Amino acid sequence: MNTKPALDLVIHVSTDRRDGAALALAGSRRQAEEAQRKLDLLSRYHEDYVARINEGAAAGHTDVTRIANNRAFIAKLESAIAQQEREIEACESYLNACYHQLSAEEQKLKSLETLRDRRMKLALLKEGRREQGRTDEFAARAAQLAGSIFNNRAS
Repeated sequence: MNTKPALDLVIHVSTDRRDGAALALAGSRRQAEEAQRKLDLLSRYHEDYVARINEGAAAGHTDVTRIANNRAFIAKLESAIAQQEREIEACESYLNACYHQLSAEEQKLKSLETLRDRRMKLALLKEGRREQGRTDEFAARAAQLAGSIFNNRAS
């Protein structure tokens, strides 16, 4: 039974899995980058807002209600920053898992391709040996025929 079509199918499926893992890795990178951009934006906004509050306090804008509102808003910003940091951790964890999955799929594919290449070399070697056997048999018959013709002429 010829296993070449089955091995080709397995290699095709493995290639598809590797490609899927590569796409997942690229997507997870984009997610991680977007999450980092959001964190950077929130952090800059927080810094700017705190700086404006400090400028206002230095200018004498120390209304109790305004200070309470500012503190509440800063607390919400800090909460959003903490949530975004958790999002980044989750994205990095997923990114790492995608990287390992891609690495595993590439290793599987490489192993299957190595197996296919070995089988092809073995098949070529067997065919070469069969061809050599046929050539040897032909040469032996030709020598035998030449010997019998030579013997018939000598007689």
